[in-house]
Amino acid sequence: MRTRLRSAALLLAFALVGAGLLGCDQGGTSPPMTAEEARRQIIESASGLQGAAATFEQTPLARLSEAMMTSGSEGRTVSPWGKALTSGLGAVLDTTGGDFNYDASTGVYVWNPDTQAWRQERPADSLILRFPESPDVPSNNATFTLSRYETRSVTVGGSTEQVPTEIGASLALENEGEIFSVDLRDVGFTFLGIPQSFSLDITADSLTYTTSLEDSQGRTYEFRDDLRNNGQLVTSTAATVNLSPDDAEGNDSTLGRVEGTTQVGQDLAIEYAADVGALSALEDASADEINNRVSVDVLLQGNQVATLRYDGSAEQVIVEYTDGTTEPLSDLLREIGVSGGAS
Repeated sequence: MRTRLRSAALLLAFALVGAGLLGCDQGGTSPPMTAEEARRQIIESASGLQGAAATFEQTPLARLSEAMMTSGSEGRTVSPWGKALTSGLGAVLDTTGGDFNYDASTGVYVWNPDTQAWRQERPADSLILRFPESPDVPSNNATFTLSRYETRSVTVGGSTEQVPTEIGASLALENEGEIFSVDLRDVGFTFLGIPQSFSLDITADSLTYTTSLEDSQGRTYEFRDDLRNNGQLVTSTAATVNLSPDDAEGNDSTLGRVEGTTQVGQDLAIEYAADVGALSALEDASADEINNRVSVDVLLQGNQVATLRYDGSAEQVIVEYTDGTTEPLSDLLREIGVSGGAS
């Protein structure tokens, strides 16, 4: 059953993430659009994704993140300065039993560049960290505040973990104000330890991201998310996830049917549906079995211009345009500017 759950989760990721990377309304018909024209309009409609990425690169948060990282032969890793900041927290925060104890860790802590260590400046009701935004800045001009933090013990597969159920955090810079905030709330779990509900809001300057999961009918979940840049829609998703009944032994539940729409900008949308439960019950699904149970349609202004399907011989997802032309999804994503593409 655990193997089937993993298979179901992977298929769900294919349906949601694959759609989300491209991701208006249903209806409307028009003469088949050529692959060349459809491809051009898809790329143009998805330009907001690159715009959002470019916006983030100009934020103070990106500037601080850049200082925390370094490039080397093994790719980007945490910089020596970043390691010093994060590893030094172990000496002042309470992690008794291996878990972070928020109530025992509150206080104002400041970074001392001479000793390369944190010290507690004074008690406080929140956890407040003051540090320089980069190793070249002479003062502690950045302030991270964790004002709310609650967890719950959740047992999944015999292992018990402390999972955050409420987080309120922000990051501010002198002379620039708040540059980042996180608000996690309304987190709930089923008795099996499966996430049942949550709400999450993230803000980074002009970029805002909201997402939520609601349990509407016991076994039906409504997932929504929304990314905006200066108030303009970049991408949004509305999906319904149904759980299949317990297995014959009544021990577990799997994902059943997933369906929804992911929209990018005003014109581009992906509509998808997947019978995850039926597919995950198969030991080694063929390409035909996958495609018979997963439907992913690409729409421009409500008109279908392509579908996504799995090519078993090439072991990759391909885009099939309405004129019959095909190409790997990874090639299209590369043109859109999605790092790494997809396969």
